[in-house]
Amino acid sequence: MHLLLDRAAPRSRAAVAGTALAAALALSACSAGSGTSDSGLRATSTPGTPSTSPVAAATAAPPPPVRAAPVRALERRQDADVLVVAPQALSASVLERLRALSDPAGTLLLSAGTLSVGQRRVATVAVDPSTFRAFTAAGTAESDPVWQAVARGESVVSHEAAKAGGLRLGAVLPLTGGGTTAEVRLGALATTGLPRADLVLEQERGRALGLPQGNALLLTAPDGTDPVVFAAEVREVAGDAAVDLLQVPTPVARLTGGEAAEDLGAFSYRYFADGTIEPDARWVRDNIRTEVVPVMGRVTCHRLMLPQLRGALQEVQDAGLAGTLKTYDGCYVPRFIERDPEGSISLHTWGIAIDMDAATNYRGIRGTMD
Repeated sequence: MHLLLDRAAPRSRAAVAGTALAAALALSACSAGSGTSDSGLRATSTPGTPSTSPVAAATAAPPPPVRAAPVRALERRQDADVLVVAPQALSASVLERLRALSDPAGTLLLSAGTLSVGQRRVATVAVDPSTFRAFTAAGTAESDPVWQAVARGESVVSHEAAKAGGLRLGAVLPLTGGGTTAEVRLGALATTGLPRADLVLEQERGRALGLPQGNALLLTAPDGTDPVVFAAEVREVAGDAAVDLLQVPTPVARLTGGEAAEDLGAFSYRYFADGTIEPDARWVRDNIRTEVVPVMGRVTCHRLMLPQLRGALQEVQDAGLAGTLKTYDGCYVPRFIERDPEGSISLHTWGIAIDMDAATNYRGIRGTMD
C-alpha cells in the first residue's frame, strides 16, 4: 500500500517539470493469556506492543498553479485506541463522559457513514483535515498535499477501495448521499490506518452529502491503561454505538523458573479457537530446528533441546534399550495444554518437551514405558 497524489494535468511543456512525493506508511494490530507448567519452567503470556510493517510510496503528477489550502502543519501524530461510531450525532452528555475517560489531547469528533460512488457503497468520514491528519498512519499524516486536497473539496480514497471500484487519480467521482449527488475530484490515494475511512472528505462536503454529523469519536487511552480495558469502559458509555478497538496488544509468551529460560527466548504469538498457537516467525526461524537423533530419527525441537535429546537417546541406544521405545509423537507442537486457550501454554510451544509412546503413556494411566 502506498500514497499517490494527483493534481490537474499540465497545460504546457514547462509544467511537465513537476515534483515527486515519496512517503513510507505503517500499519499495525489478539488478546493475552497466561499459565504455568508443571515442570519447574513456567510458561507465561503478557501483552506486548503491536508490530508494524512498512509500506512503500510513489509519485505525484505535476501540479498546476493552485492556491495553497488552509491546512495547519502537523505538530505530532496521535495514536487513537478506540473509534466510536453512532447511528446519529453523539449527545453532549455522552461526549462529555467519553472525553473524561480519554487522554485529554487524544479525542477527535468527526462524521462517519457511507456514500455511493457510482454503484458501490464506500465507508466515508468527513473531517477537518488540520486535526484529523494527526490520527492517520505515519506518512499519510505528514503529507501536506493529501490534506490540502481534502481542504480544497477533493476526495482521498484508500488503495483498496480504489482498486475495488476501478477508481483512478484525477477522475471526477459521482458521490451520492442524503438524496444529493456531487461530482468530486479524486485528489489522492492514501492509507489512513483507520477503519470506516475508505473515503475522506472535508466536513462541509460531508454535510452537504447527508453524512450524520458529529456521530463518530476517536479516543486515546490514558498512559498506562490497557486498550482492551479502555474499550470496555467506552462501551459502557457509548450505548448502541459501535466501538472499534484500534490498538490490540500482541500477547508475548516467555519462560521463567529455570536457568535456561532466558536463552530459550520469548516470542509474540497469535492463537486460535482450536487451542493452537502461531509463534512469531522470526523466533521460529532462529530457534526451531529439524535434525536426526538416535532411535527416533528426524525430530523438530528447539535448537538448545537437540544436543541434550541426542545425548539422552544415544545413552538409551548404547544400553540396548532402543527397542523399548516404539513411537515419537512430537516435540515442537505450538499449542495450549490440552488445547485449551484458557489454560497454560504447553512447553511443546518452545519445542522443549517430547512425547514418546504417547498412546500407551498418557496422563492418568499407569503407562507401559520401561
